[in-house]
Amino acid sequence: MAANDKYYLGIDLGSSYTKYVVVDHNGQLCFNQVIPTQTRHRDGHLNILRQIEEQYKIYRSCSTGYGRDRYDGDIKKTELVCASLGVSAQYPVHKSIIDVGGEDIKIIESGPGGEVLHFYMNDKCAAGTGAFITEIAEKVELEIEEMSALASNSDTRRTINSFCTVFAKSELLSWKFDEVPIEDIARGIYLSIVSRLAKLALRTDIPVYICGGVIAYHPYLKELLAEEAGVEIQVVAEPQFMVARGAAIIANSM
Repeated sequence: MAANDKYYLGIDLGSSYTKYVVVDHNGQLCFNQVIPTQTRHRDGHLNILRQIEEQYKIYRSCSTGYGRDRYDGDIKKTELVCASLGVSAQYPVHKSIIDVGGEDIKIIESGPGGEVLHFYMNDKCAAGTGAFITEIAEKVELEIEEMSALASNSDTRRTINSFCTVFAKSELLSWKFDEVPIEDIARGIYLSIVSRLAKLALRTDIPVYICGGVIAYHPYLKELLAEEAGVEIQVVAEPQFMVARGAAIIANSM
């Protein structure tokens, strides 16, 4: 097989969504796709893999994420390593990376070549993560797709006091009974996440980038994070696929 016929597959099996990325021998993106991880229809995952196999000659694969051991691939790596390498492929500088996922938050200090210098993670509580946003938003009938636009029309500083999802739901219900505007509720949810992130060690004397599925669906969150940190924060291209892309880069480099 000629070198230019080889393609490399990265799979990020997250707690909420599974992301598939294919790159060529130069590391250029050729394919990406996302599907809910816990879908009842396993055929969805099998169909994506079949589509990839039909279109590309996959030479090596790497899996990462919450369910990486469930995929029988060639290499398995942590999300920390894959996020650092994926972002570094676009931004080869000394940097901080914020990765907000479905059930955890990671702060990574990353070297120019993608080496993980230091990292910090939230505890096992899902507060401030994608699952947290989804659960409490559903409780007040707030659509995920409209949250950023709504929050951007509010200037409230009111925030959820509890990091516990159960108590946060109760708190939001009291807001709803008090007829707090839906714009303020949306912004209040985001401010609670910003408060959570502020408790994690983030270096702001180096460039700061953010990736992950949460920022892909909640772009206004970046504005609030930047305001809290007092530093410019840049959203990477295709943020939801960044960890999977890092896994594909690893498959290409081995």
